[in-house]
Amino acid sequence: MKKLSLICMTVLAISFLASCRGPQGPQGPAGHDGNANVASSTLTIYDGDWKWNHFYTDDDGNERGQYVVTIDYPAINNNVYNYGAVLVYMDVNGAWSQVPLTYYYELDGGLYEASIEVATLSDGGVSLFWTESDLWQVRPGTHRFKVVAIEATVYKDRSDVDYSNYEAVKTAFQLAD
Repeated sequence: MKKLSLICMTVLAISFLASCRGPQGPQGPAGHDGNANVASSTLTIYDGDWKWNHFYTDDDGNERGQYVVTIDYPAINNNVYNYGAVLVYMDVNGAWSQVPLTYYYELDGGLYEASIEVATLSDGGVSLFWTESDLWQVRPGTHRFKVVAIEATVYKDRSDVDYSNYEAVKTAFQLAD
């Protein structure tokens, strides 16, 4: 009986000591209210990231085609791909413009026009396509893009959001920049 009492006292003491905590520190700053069903990231695509996709060579020997870059984005799962939404925006002079878009820019004193398009990949990513209006091989340069993946459960209930406007999407889904 004495052994049983000693074992019980030992177990009780260990339990008591294990449950003790040190002094509690000060309260941390409040976190950002987010949305676990929406992922958003800003990505910089550098000039060297773009790969040339050759379509054909014209009669003058010039290669015609477009530039392509593929971005892995694990937040694009089967649910998002089939029933949700994947939105891509490009930083154009400090404002986010939704892709696809027609982009006008100056280079070496000339005015150029390119179309930027996006394809969502079922295995978790997006491909961006940069095509000059005349299919010339002009490197796209460095640009910032924002990718937003929205789960179906959230997307289907938010028909009130103007998805072409990043600021509206940011507000509706409480996204941090």
